Amino acid sequence: MAPQAATEARQLAAERADRAHRQPMIPPALPATPPTATTPPKAKATPAEKKAKAPTGDTSTRSTSPGTAPARKKSTSTPKPGSTVKPPSGAAGTVVSYALAQVGKRYVYGASGPNSFDCSGLVQASYARVGVKLPHQSGAIASRGRRVPAGQWKPGDVIHTPGHVAIYLGNNKMVAATKPSTGVRVDTVRGGTAYRFL
Repeated sequence: MAPQAATEARQLAAERADRAHRQPMIPPALPATPPTATTPPKAKATPAEKKAKAPTGDTSTRSTSPGTAPARKKSTSTPKPGSTVKPPSGAAGTVVSYALAQVGKRYVYGASGPNSFDCSGLVQASYARVGVKLPHQSGAIASRGRRVPAGQWKPGDVIHTPGHVAIYLGNNKMVAATKPSTGVRVDTVRGGTAYRFL
């Protein structure tokens, strides 16, 4: 090889090496990684949401200050009519208590308990509790008793009006089975004659 050709060959090799050195290095491709799932931060509850999450229920019995007894919940049950009447002692109390226990039951003509009554059936069943046997007819019941003057009536006496009898409770009240629409109930005395059997 001529000296000139050898020189040209060296120059060409040097230029190629120089170009290779100046080219930017491309890093090897990294393996693709799946994106990491991130949990979004919890949003603060709004006042409306806090109110909705507040515990529900009856708070009427909760104490609002330390050392204070919880308030008692008021009863919503309706007392049985006549339940405030205090029966007397002895046999008359037994008669009155039994009659009051039937308040709210149905009126059925000719019935004398235990689930329904007419007027004379209620009196008959009440007196049977103390061993006094009475007929099942209002006029016949009155004829068996001792008449009591006005102003001397006592709880347990039988009040008679034409075609009807009831048991006197005191304080111008009586318990009676009057008609189907009212059943057995406590009512106000509206006249009549009282008879005593005890």
